[in-house]
Amino acid sequence: MHDLTHRLFYSRLHRAYYDLVLKPLYRRCAAIICVSEYTRDTFLDWSKMAADKVHVVLNGVCPHYAANTETLELPYPYVLYPGNHRTYKNLARLLEAYARSRLPNNGIHLVLTGNIEAGLHSLSAALGIADKVHFCGWLDVPELPRLYRGALGFAYISLYEGFGLPIVEAMASEVPVMTSNVSSMPDCAGGAALLVDPYSIAEITEGLNTLALDEAARRQMITRGSERVRLFDWEKSAAQLWRIVDSVADGGRS
Repeated sequence: MHDLTHRLFYSRLHRAYYDLVLKPLYRRCAAIICVSEYTRDTFLDWSKMAADKVHVVLNGVCPHYAANTETLELPYPYVLYPGNHRTYKNLARLLEAYARSRLPNNGIHLVLTGNIEAGLHSLSAALGIADKVHFCGWLDVPELPRLYRGALGFAYISLYEGFGLPIVEAMASEVPVMTSNVSSMPDCAGGAALLVDPYSIAEITEGLNTLALDEAARRQMITRGSERVRLFDWEKSAAQLWRIVDSVADGGRS
C-alpha cells in the first residue's frame, strides 16, 4: 500500500472501487506493507485492520543519484519540480509563489518535468514568467540524476503523498529541499528540508527565496539531507520485506 491518493483526489468511482473492492481484499491478507508511517496510520484508520498485520518498509533511493556528478548543463540556474501535473501536486500555487519571489529577478528559472500542460502554461503567461518556466519533457532514467544534480534547489509542495520519493532523490543529489508540512512529507524529510504550508502562497514564496538565495540555509539543508538519505536503502528495505514474507510463510511463528 503506497497511499490512498485515489480515494481523495480522483473520481467517486475510484473511491468506490477502493471501498467496495480493495478494502475486503486487504482484510483477507495476512500482512500489508506500507511505505511510510503516515500511510500505515491512514490505512489502519480506513481499513480497520489489526495493527499487527500492517507493517512499514521504507522506499529506498536509487544509488545512481548519489553516485552521479554530472548535470544537464542547462544555460541558467534553476529550481526543480519533478513529477506529474495532477492537481494535488499543487503546481498552480508553486507558479504563483515563484512569480512573487525574488528568483525571476535574480535569473533563477523554474524547471518542471513532463510535457507542456496548457493550464500551467497559460498561468505562467498570465503571471509574466513564461520565459522562465520550462517543461523539460519525460527524461530517460539516466538523465534524471543529472537534472537533479544541476538544480539550485528542489521544490515539492504537494498536498498529499504516501511517501515522497523525489524528496530523497534530491537529498541524494546534494540539492536543498523545500517540501510540504502535510501527510508523509515531514516524516520523509526528517528535519533535513525546509517545510512550508502548501496552501500558503506567502510561505511558499519565502521558502523559495530561502531555498535559492540563503547560502547558509542551503548548506545546512544539503548537509542534513546527505545524512538523512542514508536511511533509505533498498538492501535494508528488501531484507525487512523478506522477514515479513518469511513470517507469513511460517504462520507468523518467526
